[in-house]
Amino acid sequence: MPRTVITVGRQMASGGDLIAAELAKALGVQLLEHQIIEAAAAAAGVSPETIIQAEKVPSFLERMLEYLGQHTGGLDPLSNFSMERPAGQTMTLESYRHLIEDVVRKTAEESDAVIVAHGGAVVLRDMPYVFKIMVCAPVRVRAQRLQEFEHIAADEAERRIREDDKTRIDFFQTYYKVNWLNPAVYDLCINTARLDTEAAVDLIVKAHGKAITE
Repeated sequence: MPRTVITVGRQMASGGDLIAAELAKALGVQLLEHQIIEAAAAAAGVSPETIIQAEKVPSFLERMLEYLGQHTGGLDPLSNFSMERPAGQTMTLESYRHLIEDVVRKTAEESDAVIVAHGGAVVLRDMPYVFKIMVCAPVRVRAQRLQEFEHIAADEAERRIREDDKTRIDFFQTYYKVNWLNPAVYDLCINTARLDTEAAVDLIVKAHGKAITE
């Protein structure tokens, strides 16, 4: 029986979260986003906030503080997501990032799911049955949505949109040497300036169905 594993990358205020939720409903599979973080946190014996930091490029100061603290001892990972590390060393942000990747891979190997974010398109790129989606929209469209949703000034909305894009681009470039916005990374890119949620979900379902039968 064909597998149903779809990764959804999305730009801020692109509507990707809603599309992913509706897609999971349409396909009858689980929607996983925060659950990935929670599973990794449980495996490492740390808070979800600690794991979240691993999906950001640390500042120079943060890297220095982490380096200085690597030999202070720490908690061992739990559950099935074990990690090898030298005795006496704490887990680093890089260790936590690899743990997130392990959770994503194990999920894709064992479950049908729509996996939102966490570098799924790159982490799972060698699994042929994984269908990779990017949900995007022009800056002006996303800034207007953010402005209306959070009742903030137009320039503040645009600043936050551009800042979030840069953060994600930097993360993928730093750790995966991949241009996050390169359409060749994905199987299908959805521009929500042209397609609403219903049309986007319908297109993804049809494209996925076509892909898994070929």
